[in-house]
Amino acid sequence: MKAILRKRKSGFTLIELLVVIAIIAILIALLLPAVQQAREAARRSQCKNNLKQLGLALYNYESAFSTFPPSRLLGDINNPNVSSSGKYSLTNADGSAGDTTFCSWTILALPYLDQSNIYNKYNTNAPWFDTSNRVMIETQIPVMLCPSVPGDNRRDAYHAPGAAAGDYGSINEVKKKFWTKVLGVAEPPDSAKAGILSKGQNNRIRDVTDGTSNTFMLGEAGGHPVVYNAKGIWNSTDQGNYADDKVVLYGGNYVTTDGTGWADPDAGLSINGALKNGYDTYGPYVINEINASEIFSFHVGGAQFVMGDGSVRFVSQNIDRRLFAYVCTRAGGETVGEF
Repeated sequence: MKAILRKRKSGFTLIELLVVIAIIAILIALLLPAVQQAREAARRSQCKNNLKQLGLALYNYESAFSTFPPSRLLGDINNPNVSSSGKYSLTNADGSAGDTTFCSWTILALPYLDQSNIYNKYNTNAPWFDTSNRVMIETQIPVMLCPSVPGDNRRDAYHAPGAAAGDYGSINEVKKKFWTKVLGVAEPPDSAKAGILSKGQNNRIRDVTDGTSNTFMLGEAGGHPVVYNAKGIWNSTDQGNYADDKVVLYGGNYVTTDGTGWADPDAGLSINGALKNGYDTYGPYVINEINASEIFSFHVGGAQFVMGDGSVRFVSQNIDRRLFAYVCTRAGGETVGEF
């Protein structure tokens, strides 16, 4: 009796297919974090490059006028050495005095960022949010945006709806209560204008007596207009209330009321510190706790800063708060160690 030979069909059996799928899934699980880390490293590198360009622009401005620009200008934009002439006053609906600010340092830096076309169209006789400036402030400037921040086409949702977002701000000052309440020391003299870029004041390199390499000039303030804290998006009242009306519920989201657009004069940072996860204000945490008027990045473990010499440094969010305050001031006379 002849044996009947059966030809085996080519292809995978179900078990073999499942094994292959399992191996592929394991490989993806192993490779995905590495891919994500590589992408974030590239984004962080681009963010660093953006900050380098901003720092270079400020130094080119300084070379042209022998002074750094003020963080925000309260006067004649055409004369960077004058910060108090010809104020424009807008009256609010209730009759109170309105915004007298012309512009942020970012406007003054535009010619040195290859953005002269926007700068030349900016109306120097009106506030930044005036209708005559709408087209300019609604223009997105790539160098003002950190690629690690989630969301595309982010825009101001409260103060000047439609204004294009920005993720970097000047380090203007450390607020009085941070010195007295958090650090337990007396507020330094003239601390409201202690930054390299100060409100309505021009400072020269020689004014940075603490050393340009030991003084912050710009820092990250990412995510606007949506409010973020260390947990993620600030989306419920049980996360606490933010003081000074800096955060409001608007259009279904909690948003910052100032400092949202790249052209907003309030984009400069006045450091309050925060409690854990951004609760309230005037706490010991100074990096990555809340993005409303504080240093905040979407990079793991810290944020990037432009130093007074134009270099860019990544600073740990665990930096000593007293040391952080010292590095925010240009002429405090403090001894600054490694950070």
